[in-house]
Parts: sequence; structure tokens; C-alpha cells
Amino acid sequence: MGHDVSVIYPLIPIESGAKWYSPGALIGRTLDVLNNLRRGVVVDWFNLKANLIRVPTLDERHIPDADIVVATWWATAWYVKKYSKNKGEKFYLIQHYEIWGGPKEKVEGTYKLGLRNIVISTWLRNILRDKMSAPIEALVPDAVDINNFYPEENKSGNESLRILMPYRSEKWKGIADGIKAFEIARQCHPNIQLVMFGPALGKDVPCYVEFHKYPYGERLRKIYNSCDIFLFPSHAEGFGLTPMEAMACNCAVVTTNVGGIPDYTIPGETALVSPPKSPELLARNLIRLIEDAQLREKIADAGYQYISRFTWDKVTKDLEDVFIKALNARG
Repeated sequence: MGHDVSVIYPLIPIESGAKWYSPGALIGRTLDVLNNLRRGVVVDWFNLKANLIRVPTLDERHIPDADIVVATWWATAWYVKKYSKNKGEKFYLIQHYEIWGGPKEKVEGTYKLGLRNIVISTWLRNILRDKMSAPIEALVPDAVDINNFYPEENKSGNESLRILMPYRSEKWKGIADGIKAFEIARQCHPNIQLVMFGPALGKDVPCYVEFHKYPYGERLRKIYNSCDIFLFPSHAEGFGLTPMEAMACNCAVVTTNVGGIPDYTIPGETALVSPPKSPELLARNLIRLIEDAQLREKIADAGYQYISRFTWDKVTKDLEDVFIKALNARG
């Protein structure tokens, strides 16, 4: 859109919980620094058009002057708060209730730093507004990259239904619930196949799973397109992008109603939705789609049609409007 955008990240990772002098923290931070040096200033998992700048730390002397500066993680918000006006109008893009990634009092404290808070889901807006009485500048949801996630022309039905589930090791991702729901369904339908993808194969992944390590881009789209049902068992999400990507690939979604899920699904129409931490209810919805091909196709098609309205073009324009409004108010 013609703006000069830079993404700044530190060579030395930000301390976000562990004491810097603890053996585990020291080893982890040292490995992160070495990995940053080895990897170089590059992003290989999507087409980044912005300037990517690595700095020693996020101290102000390393940050270029700007019109707008945006914190994107609770620990970076404390840095942005201290910056002078030369670094721009101060925004805080809140993408999750990040108490899982830092001390609760420090995370919640960032919401009242005086930054212009932007949230990505109604769930986050309600937390800030109702629980923290924190100001909210705008709600700007995430979107789906329809240039990368779409139904492939050669997508065809599988002899055995393939159930896809993302994998992460964090307990709040609900992987144990998802596996339990699948195994309940498999008792009635032994031929179904569980497919998973994630950054690494965890010890809790059953041996019968078809696992794909760290797929992105075309490879990830092909995995979505190879499956019939997408299972999302998370206990908490700031937004939850993968169900959106699955819908864009015409995959029927079974999900918990966490994070941004209520913002981009219509329960019973574009996805089958149940409360978190209820694997039996997940299994019930999963079995419904396994046993009813007509319903499965209806949910997949409705989800595909509905998710097409959540585009990055619209989201980007909304975000630009928020920034311009702040600059105009400054004068």
C-alpha cells in the first residue's frame, strides 16, 4: 500500500519469565543467539515484503525513527512504552492473553501502559474491557491468505476419511483431547486416519498418526486438501488461524469455541463447534461428519464460502485506517 514498513527483532532474545541467570535460561538464550546468527536476516516461510532488521537489543538507540511503532508481544510492550516520540505513535497489537508466556501481573500490566491497544478477537476485547477495564483502540481480526490456501482442482474423496489436527506441545492446545476424540470415533469407524502437522513430533503423538513436520506454503495447502475433516481441540487461542486455513481449503471443521473461532464461524452451519476441554463432545461432532457425507460436504462448502470474506486486503485497510486516525489526531 506504499508504506515503508520494518520488522525489528533482537539478536539477544527477550527475557520473558525465567531468571536470566538460571542454567536453563542461559543455555536457551545462548542457543537462540547462535540460531539467529546462523539463520541470518531472512524469513523463508512466507513472502515478507517489509524490511527485516536485526538489532542487538530492543533498546531505543537501536530502533529507527518512525510515524508508528507497534509492540506485538507483552514483553515488547514494556520497551515501546519507554520510547520517545521520535519512534512514532505507540500501538500494541494484542494477539493472545499471554499469561502462558510470562508472569500474569506483568502481562496484564501491559494492557494499561497507555499504548493504543489493538485486539484481534472479540474474546480478547472482552478480557481487556471487562476484566481489566483497559482501553481498546480497535478490533482488527486476522485473515486468511486466499492466494496460498484454496481448494485444489484435483481434490478428490479418500477411500478412508482423513482427519487433520495441528500439533503443538503446549497443554492448552488440547492435543490430548483431540487424540481422545479421534480414538472415540475410531472405535465406531476403525478405518479413519489421523493426520497431524507441527514443528516437531512429540512423544504424545500415537504411532498410527501420519505426521508432517513444520509444513508451510504449498506443502501445507496440499495437506489440508488431502484431508476431509479438520479437528481443532484447543483450550485457548488469541485467534486460531488453522481452522480458517482449513475452511479456505474446503475442509469441514470440528472445533472448540475459543479465541476468534466465534468471530469467523457460524455453529452448525460453517463448522461444528463445542466447548473446550470436552473431548466427548468433540468426538460426537466428529462422528456426525464421519457418518453423514451430505452434512460433511455442506459444512465444508458453507465454511469455504463464508471464510472468503476474511481477506488480508480488508484487514490491512482497516489497520491502515486506525493508524491514519491516530496520526491525524496528533496533528
